Amino acid sequence: MVQSGRRSIKIDAPIMITTNKIAVWMDEGEWARDFFQWLQDNKLHKKVSGLQHMKNKIKITFVTAKDCTMFTLKYASRQQ
Repeated sequence: MVQSGRRSIKIDAPIMITTNKIAVWMDEGEWARDFFQWLQDNKLHKKVSGLQHMKNKIKITFVTAKDCTMFTLKYASRQQ
């Protein structure tokens, strides 16, 4: 498998950023609880080195590019 070399990825999330830069979950945090539980169940939570809230997305940074590739493959199969 060829790695892209990227250590971060942006995924869609039901989140918005207010004018004073506060992140607000539009579904009362249900998506976040489900997503972070999924990360833990797949043993990917220890491979995350950073998380950034954006408008309608979150940016996840991983320790290595291989970890990012593994997350991308598992997350794509979760979406189907």
